[in-house]
Amino acid sequence: MHEVCTKHVFREFAMRRGFSLMELLVVMGTMALLMGILLPAIGKARLQAKITVVNAELRQIGIALESYYLDHEEFPPTLADCWGGSVTYHLYQLPRQLTEDGYLPTMGRNNAMSTIMEDRFHRGYTYKYRGVGEVIRDRDKIDKWIKARLWVPDSFPEKSSVIEDQGDWYDEPKKSPVTWVVFSLGPNFDQQQVDQKLGDRYPVPKETWYSPRQGTGFIVRLRLKNGQQIGSFER
Repeated sequence: MHEVCTKHVFREFAMRRGFSLMELLVVMGTMALLMGILLPAIGKARLQAKITVVNAELRQIGIALESYYLDHEEFPPTLADCWGGSVTYHLYQLPRQLTEDGYLPTMGRNNAMSTIMEDRFHRGYTYKYRGVGEVIRDRDKIDKWIKARLWVPDSFPEKSSVIEDQGDWYDEPKKSPVTWVVFSLGPNFDQQQVDQKLGDRYPVPKETWYSPRQGTGFIVRLRLKNGQQIGSFER
């Protein structure tokens, strides 16, 4: 009797060793459902973590710029010298003055990038810097006739707009409401869209800053005339 029961149990166990087709389909369906729920959340968390790191690095650059100012009584010139003339290339890269004087880590003179402060949303290129005043347009030479300028909305930062006649260009540091701006291109950057809608009127207006709802926009840190630093990190 005991031997018969043992054989019966063994047979039941053997039959249960594998899954039936229906059970496999149920398991696979459940896993697919869970992945569909988890992947967007994981992707969103990764993006937010990346944005947090970018904001921290822009803050570090802001500190470097202030340190440079304390030592030189002026901010470094804007680097507008670029073969391609596009912000997706090396246009407006971080000034070499910050690396040559030790305010930021250098990549070396023979590297196209001035510093290892690489834009995490634009690999192979530094974060961008635009100031008001001196500009370099011919390698390391400061242009004597042309100045770097920023387009700033009227009554900024209390008000903001990207409409051309609701702002003005500034090329004098003492007159400009914004002294400098450092920024990342941010996620899903579209050069064609920027050219069509903004021209060169970026990235000071808040409408151009990164928005989670739109999923794109510049990640910005800028210095106001009074010395306060604000940007998209406050959102």
